[in-house]
Amino acid sequence: MTPWLEEQIGPLVSAGGVGWAVYHGTYIAHDIAQGFTAIYLKSGPLEICAIGILIWLHGKWRRATSVDR
Repeated sequence: MTPWLEEQIGPLVSAGGVGWAVYHGTYIAHDIAQGFTAIYLKSGPLEICAIGILIWLHGKWRRATSVDR
């Protein structure tokens, strides 16, 4: 996988995690406090967001340390 592709896929994965968290917090929970608590207790959306950020950072790191230039 090229660094450019990692830089493009990472934000998409991260945005998917954020969208899933917003969906879970607004649609499933009826109270604001209950919604935020449910997001933090549900394993999934925030982890997906973190994985997307790590993919993006890895792509940036690979581009910055490229010795082929």
